[in-house]
Amino acid sequence: MVFYVVKAPWYYPVMCFARINLFAQSFIFLLSKRKVPNRGQEILGILVYWTWVPLLVSCLANWGERLLFAVASFAVTGIQHVQFCLNHFSSNVYVGPPSGNNWFEKQTDGSLDMLCSSWMDWFHGGLQFQIEHHLFPRCHLRKISPFVKEPCKKHNLQYSTASFWKANAMTIGTLRSAALQARDVSNSVPRNVVWEAVNTHG
Repeated sequence: MVFYVVKAPWYYPVMCFARINLFAQSFIFLLSKRKVPNRGQEILGILVYWTWVPLLVSCLANWGERLLFAVASFAVTGIQHVQFCLNHFSSNVYVGPPSGNNWFEKQTDGSLDMLCSSWMDWFHGGLQFQIEHHLFPRCHLRKISPFVKEPCKKHNLQYSTASFWKANAMTIGTLRSAALQARDVSNSVPRNVVWEAVNTHG
């Protein structure tokens, strides 16, 4: 089933509702036995959100408008979910924390920057500079990009870039590869890419 979802143009519609997974993961994490900093404040924030937003939506005239608002809200944030996938799904994956002095290398090797003009920065929101974002989370990413490229070139580190359309093609290729592994019925123990993703930790 995963294979057909990836092969057909269903990937992008599915991304429109990917936020549901983030909501679920938030609840699962906060209700788990793991150590969560400021758990009380986080739970309070979620309770306020899930009280305030439905209350605002209920002010719309009828159920049709409420449903339309919900669908439009998820569809617009779906653009951001696609952006996250473009930056990460087409890059290398490593297991466990970086060892020794290779933290910088892991950030450059596991992220993808997208080539675009500065007038498109509003669309990407800075996420097109994912390598820089991993290294300097709260900086002027376009301005520091040349300073990141320089040590990468000097130390022969990977610095991957692609156009928006090429990044989409790379991501679809990665998803298709994972789907083909998931279809491998000859593998009695499902320890493929999908199994690893579901059982990830860190």
